[in-house]
Amino acid sequence: MADLLGLTAIVFISLLTFLAAFYWPKVAKILFVALAVRITTILIGYYLIDLPDSGKDALRFEQTAWVWAQNGFLNVLHQYPGPSSSFISWIIGLMYSLTGRSLLMAQSISLLFGMGSVFMGWLLARHIWDEKSASKAGWFFALFPSLILYSCLTLRETYISFFLLVAIFGIVIWAQNKTIKSIILTMSGFFAATFFHG
Repeated sequence: MADLLGLTAIVFISLLTFLAAFYWPKVAKILFVALAVRITTILIGYYLIDLPDSGKDALRFEQTAWVWAQNGFLNVLHQYPGPSSSFISWIIGLMYSLTGRSLLMAQSISLLFGMGSVFMGWLLARHIWDEKSASKAGWFFALFPSLILYSCLTLRETYISFFLLVAIFGIVIWAQNKTIKSIILTMSGFFAATFFHG
């Protein structure tokens, strides 16, 4: 059952990636390669070997989420830690309380934010420079080993990276257009990033 939950989550994220590729065809190849590499890494780490950094903090965050989730959704809500290192456990705990425990599903949440970082890196470079530079940045985000690894583990780094990229994107948009929406985007990105690192 745990494997089925995890594989279903991976399929869902794959569908979201295909949807993004459909709307932004210029980044499609980058997204597909990034997704394939990350899914392969997750499955290797889950079924075959322990990935680097997959112990200690990654295990602690996941185990804390499971402890909170065992007493139901309301218990997880009462465990709300605010901006702290335990916030990732709270997010995973909410999912666990609704679906049951699945390490693969917890890792797929990191996959979602990792794929979001690849897309935001490409989009950010496109707004600052041009399509060619955006393509180079996109491939960097897609294939850089540390970014791949942390997109496959239950650690905070990929969440923080995603929200910082959102905030920086908001700054770039504000510098170009000076709109209220860009200020809201910037503040939201920085605010969300702080929740994963007290």
